[in-house]
Amino acid sequence: MLPTLITENADYFVINKPAGYSVEPHPNYPSISDWLNTVYHIYAIKDLDRFGIVHRLDVETSGVLIWAKNKLAQEDLQKSWQGRVVKKTYIALVVGETPEAGSVELSIERDNRNDRMRVALLPSAKSRPAITNYRRLAVGEREGEKVSLVECSPVTGRTHQIRVHLQSIGHPIIGDELYGSKLSDNLAEHLGLTRQFLHASSIELDANTYQAPLPEDLQNVLILLKIQLA
Repeated sequence: MLPTLITENADYFVINKPAGYSVEPHPNYPSISDWLNTVYHIYAIKDLDRFGIVHRLDVETSGVLIWAKNKLAQEDLQKSWQGRVVKKTYIALVVGETPEAGSVELSIERDNRNDRMRVALLPSAKSRPAITNYRRLAVGEREGEKVSLVECSPVTGRTHQIRVHLQSIGHPIIGDELYGSKLSDNLAEHLGLTRQFLHASSIELDANTYQAPLPEDLQNVLILLKIQLA
């Protein structure tokens, strides 16, 4: 599946990023940066710091991505992200039955030894505050195990934040090879899921809401679970 353009204005592109794409150039994956330069011939974008990147989605995460067209727009958008005025919504399928709603407020730091992020058990110079709000949309069952479809709204934007926070409360994302568990791996296999079930469904920015529908591979998982996403 290729990326698609949801819309654009004078300052930025709104892109529907498929799973399997990195945001910036990567030796092992196709990138949104290269796609933009190839399809839209935005070669000048390489003059920008970080190639016009405003925020990132993991390689296996699909959904809405904002990409700046010029340096001024990039700086303004980055300030909006840092100022917490942008509302981001993700859909995830996790192990177990979660509470109907909740908030995870746990600082995150990098675990350099294992090349991953982790919840900081004690405050440290490396840890950064992180907040993720969530609500349960539906509960399903597979192989005798409960699973929950949840909508997550990260208030902060730390690396792997949603994945780390959900794992920390005992509900890892199904298909997440880095932060998952043996149970989440088994459920992914039984559901035919070949990547983490995490999708950036919408971004509210400049009084506009940009949305990306759930991709077919994730829709197929919900069909197996007899879950309808409203």
